[in-house]
Amino acid sequence: MAQKKMWNRTLETMPAAKLKTLETKGLKQQLHYVFQKSAFYRKKFRQAGVHPDDFVQWADLRKFPLTTKEDLRQTQEETGGLGGHQCAPTAKIIRIQGTSGTTGRPLLIGLTRSDVNLWNDLFARHAWTGGLRPEDILINPANFTLFVGGLSECSGAEHMGMTVVPAPFVSTGMEKFMQLVRDIRPTVLFSTPSATRFLEMAVREVLKVKPDQLNFKKGFLAGEALSEEERLNIENTWGIVARNFYGLADVGADIAAECGHSPGLHFCAQNALVAELLNPETLEPLEMTEGAEGEIVFTTIHREATPVIRYRVRDMVRVYTDPCPCGRTGFRFHVIGRTDDMIKVKGVNVFPAAVKGVIEKFAPRTTGEMRIVLPHPGPAFGQNITIRVEYAGTPDAGELENLAREIRGVMREKLVFTPRIEWIPANTLEKSQYKVEYFEKTFAE
Repeated sequence: MAQKKMWNRTLETMPAAKLKTLETKGLKQQLHYVFQKSAFYRKKFRQAGVHPDDFVQWADLRKFPLTTKEDLRQTQEETGGLGGHQCAPTAKIIRIQGTSGTTGRPLLIGLTRSDVNLWNDLFARHAWTGGLRPEDILINPANFTLFVGGLSECSGAEHMGMTVVPAPFVSTGMEKFMQLVRDIRPTVLFSTPSATRFLEMAVREVLKVKPDQLNFKKGFLAGEALSEEERLNIENTWGIVARNFYGLADVGADIAAECGHSPGLHFCAQNALVAELLNPETLEPLEMTEGAEGEIVFTTIHREATPVIRYRVRDMVRVYTDPCPCGRTGFRFHVIGRTDDMIKVKGVNVFPAAVKGVIEKFAPRTTGEMRIVLPHPGPAFGQNITIRVEYAGTPDAGELENLAREIRGVMREKLVFTPRIEWIPANTLEKSQYKVEYFEKTFAE
């Protein structure tokens, strides 16, 4: 096992043409399956004037309608339970989980035994890609109530052979969690990138040590894109190798991971998901070529309980297709931002994650923490917006003015807009225990 370079070498190195033939067969079966089992998809296909028999070759997938999270939430509200896209009988469903619900009502996800087994294998594929191994010890602070980052990640890690310590903050408490970190000495730091700052403060306050004095060796950082500035800061603070991992509750808990050899996250879900790239405004298909940018859309293969067809996850990505030295043959991608987070400033598309990336480039003069101030719901703003930024140390007014000028210059060059900078002291903004918060709303909702 120690010499093993990939979890599933056959699929992870399969030539593109052979993989497409295999996945085309799986897509045909999945389309017929959902049409037969799901009233939701049967109605959706008929309204679009398509039938599963219309799918003959890979390109035919674009004939089928897109599905959104709003579609699935609506069918769950109307039908109850898992909604009209539930395909497997309830008697075959062994687990119900869901999205985190940070942007609305949680979307429920059903899993059969076969679905769980597939998710376990996908965890192992992406974890191995990211450098995790069976000899590692993973402590999991995630909430186990519905959230796939809790139970599903523990299940996948166990399947891979890792030692798992389930210790959700919500029930374990910070003192006991830190005691477990001290006593068990886990090797894997499992967190969102933004939550590492919260954990760092807890380590210093509770254990009275620096994070790099603990036994962590690897960073399993998921839930958010990891900027290079964040990576460097996390690696220096914790003394680990930090890698970004990607997954989606409504599609697959574990889909992609960085290998460390090339830019981007390796897509690790061959023959479980197929991915398309679309223009987010016209929804026309884009070719997955080196450097292409668009919205990524997923369709499940072999999913039994709650399959999704052409599902818009709202992530804008940049694709990499050049060969990687690690030997994996699938495409790689980097998440630029979310289309549902995107705002328009004087006609320019602005992704909050990109704004935060610029602010982080100015550490240690900034803490990296910031909020984009929204005076009205948007998403379009006719005037330049304000960004509240935490400064570090004790700079004087002149130093802050010069720093703001530098930040505005980089924003203008890289992101094509020039914000107003409002300075606030370090530790003013609340540190996230889960996902990063980008906005501060000054209007009544």
